[in-house]
Amino acid sequence: MQKLSCSYCGKEYEARYIPKIPYCSSECRKRDNAKVCPICEKSFIPLRKTQIYCSKKCVDEQRHRESVVKRTRTCEVCGKEFVMRSMSGKGNRGEVNEGRFCSNKCRGEWQAKQRNGCISPEDPFKKKHGFKEGAYCRLYIGRCSHCGELFIRRKNTTRKFCSKECILTNMRQEYKSKWVPPKPFKCQWCGKLHQPKYGEHSTVYCSETCRQRARRMLYYTSNNSYLRENAERNGEKFKAITVLLRDGWRCQLCGKKLNPKHRGTYRDDAPELDHVTPLSKGGEHSKRNTQCACRKCNLSKSNKALGQLRLFG
Repeated sequence: MQKLSCSYCGKEYEARYIPKIPYCSSECRKRDNAKVCPICEKSFIPLRKTQIYCSKKCVDEQRHRESVVKRTRTCEVCGKEFVMRSMSGKGNRGEVNEGRFCSNKCRGEWQAKQRNGCISPEDPFKKKHGFKEGAYCRLYIGRCSHCGELFIRRKNTTRKFCSKECILTNMRQEYKSKWVPPKPFKCQWCGKLHQPKYGEHSTVYCSETCRQRARRMLYYTSNNSYLRENAERNGEKFKAITVLLRDGWRCQLCGKKLNPKHRGTYRDDAPELDHVTPLSKGGEHSKRNTQCACRKCNLSKSNKALGQLRLFG
C-alpha cells in the first residue's frame, strides 16, 4: 500500500497503485471534472466527457441563438436589421437569397420602382378591382374564351376562362357537339318506337307519362299489402284460428306438430296461416285456399304454389 494525496481536496489516502490523477473518492473525481454551462453560467457535473450544456433547455437556447444569427438580414429598402420568421430548404442551403425586405410596405416600394408597363390610374378595369397608387400594380390580364370578358390571371398560367360557370358551360357545349344519339328502343308501356333526344336518360319508357303509368301499375300488382287487403275485402269472411283448428295445429308442408302458444312469435315452429295459391298469383282468400304452416316453411315457400287445395272449407 502506498500513501497518496488527493489532487482535489488534498486529503491523504492509501492505494495499491499510483494513478495518473489521484482522487480519494469518486465524489472528488466528479467535482474536479465539473464544467460551467456557457448559457446559464451554472456549474454542473457532466455525465459524459463531450457534454457542454447543463440541460436540454440550455441546448435549445443555444440552437435558437444560432438560428437567430443565421436568419438575421438587412432590408434592401430601409436598411433596418430584422430576423426572418422561417427559411426554406433552399434558403438554408444558400441556393436562394431569402429575406430581402423587412415588411410588405418595403416590398411594395421596391416593386413599385421595378414595375414596367403598369396600367394607368384612369383605366376602368383597374378602378373596378380597386387598385391603389404606390403599390405594385402590374396586372396579367386574360380574355375569357367563352364569354369574352377580361379577368386577372397569373403570369405563367394557361387559364382560359374567367369563372367556374364559363368552364361548366364550355364543357356542356363540347359534350353536346360530340354527343352521338343512341339507337331507338321500344317503349315497355305503350310499345311505340322512340328515338332518344339529347338530355334524355330513360332507355325504357318514351315519356314521363308512360313511366308514371307503369310505376302505378307495378305498385298495384306487386304490393302484397294491397293484394291482401283487396282479397280479404272481397273474399270469404273467416278467422285464421278456424283453419288452424281444422288442420289440428299441424304444418301441412312438413307435417310437424305445432304449439298453439307459439302463435304470433318469431320462432321457426310458430303456426301461421298460409295461402296455397299465393295472393300475388291470383289466389283467393278462402278456407279452401288456406292451410296451417310453420313459420320456417311459410318463409321458404315464399310466393310458390305448394300444398293441396281442399274441395270444401
